[in-house]
Amino acid sequence: MPSWDYKKIDYSTIDCEKVSENEVLFQLITIASFIEITSDLYEKNLVEFYDGDTDIVNWLASTWEPEEIQHGKSLKKYVQTVWPNFDWEEAYRKFRDEYGALCTIDEFQPTRAKEMLARMVVETGTSTFYKALNRYATELDEPILAGIATNISKDEVYHYEIFEEGFKKYNEDERLSRGDITKIIYARLKEANDEDVSIAFKHINPNASFDAFKKEIKHFAKIYYPYNMSVKMLMKPLRLNKYVENATASTIEKALKVLGI
Repeated sequence: MPSWDYKKIDYSTIDCEKVSENEVLFQLITIASFIEITSDLYEKNLVEFYDGDTDIVNWLASTWEPEEIQHGKSLKKYVQTVWPNFDWEEAYRKFRDEYGALCTIDEFQPTRAKEMLARMVVETGTSTFYKALNRYATELDEPILAGIATNISKDEVYHYEIFEEGFKKYNEDERLSRGDITKIIYARLKEANDEDVSIAFKHINPNASFDAFKKEIKHFAKIYYPYNMSVKMLMKPLRLNKYVENATASTIEKALKVLGI
């Protein structure tokens, strides 16, 4: 069961006038709601991929999917409260039709350890994104959104830790090199940046420029994104000594900025 319940959030206390004209915020929250609420597709594929691993399969079904779906529902409710004229259902239907065709097990990494590593990258991205969103909402003095973002970020860090355990277990046999790990991390970061976000954006803003949106996000990230937290999470599977880790951290941070994260 999720550790919090979005149905207990009093959305009626949101000062809609304070945020309703904020186009970037609308785009960020709506895109996130689309991706989060589509977790049933991810869960189905993950359960198939890890068939036979009772612990991870049960966790995915009983904990991971319900929590991810709740993230999407909480953000959907926020969008429908603040921007009631936006047809969330219709835009999401179009997104799901297009992205669902791409969200297949064929897109997974070829081995179980590599896919666990890819999941760690995804959870790094989500936990740090919601950390940034919390900072932004706090600056805007919007406590409902700030609270939602905090709850989601904490959930995503927990999910990261479970996938990390799975990675360690499977990597005892696969023994991926640091070079292999680095390639997977970079590839998964680029894939997440180019695929699901761009498809969601298209169905939210059919006539808008995705390149212009990415520039806005880069500006947002420079101010609010927790790069230090992200770098630490991404570097963890490399198991570097502190000297090498410190020397490598700035390089990874630069890569994140290039990717627009």
